Amino acid sequence: LLAGVVDVDLSLGTVLSAQDASESQLAAEMMAGMAPGKSNNPLRVSLKAARQQQSAIELASARLFAAMAGTYSFHEKQVGMMGSGRSVTIIEVRWTRDGKDQSEVIPNWPVQVVSGIVGVTLQDTDATVRSNIKPHNMACVSPRMFWSIVRHGQVGPNKTFEAALKQLVPDQDWAVLLSRTQEELQEGKYRY
Repeated sequence: LLAGVVDVDLSLGTVLSAQDASESQLAAEMMAGMAPGKSNNPLRVSLKAARQQQSAIELASARLFAAMAGTYSFHEKQVGMMGSGRSVTIIEVRWTRDGKDQSEVIPNWPVQVVSGIVGVTLQDTDATVRSNIKPHNMACVSPRMFWSIVRHGQVGPNKTFEAALKQLVPDQDWAVLLSRTQEELQEGKYRY
């Protein structure tokens, strides 16, 4: 019956041009991608990524606030290693965010390891990596390192994160490292 009919949109009952057919096909594919439950919708994917990034930034701010207020505690825990029968000590960090208890687990690194990691980070040739030494950046990209510095540097109401860094790695020019962006540092400019 329909053997000789080409480019017919049967839902509308009209003959389509090649351009109309391709536009209809594109629109149908776009609509199919936006159906509920579809994760391949580019708008949904980008909005989800933006929400995750914003959430990470807010969580970093909450970590930094808890550290500076001294409203955190560290608790050693023994954890068994599967297969070996041995146990290792880890550190659980407890703190409050918006009235809700938070908990994160960090390694039980000795102060020498924490100081060494900070030193290696500062020697990196990538300016972005070096900028992660700033408190808020570190709280966002490396919570384990952030809390380790807080722990060994005894950060709180009477000691800033910057003072803890100076204590852990005293042979650096911290005033320069923490007050300027890496690009400004390379150009010799100060941030006012």
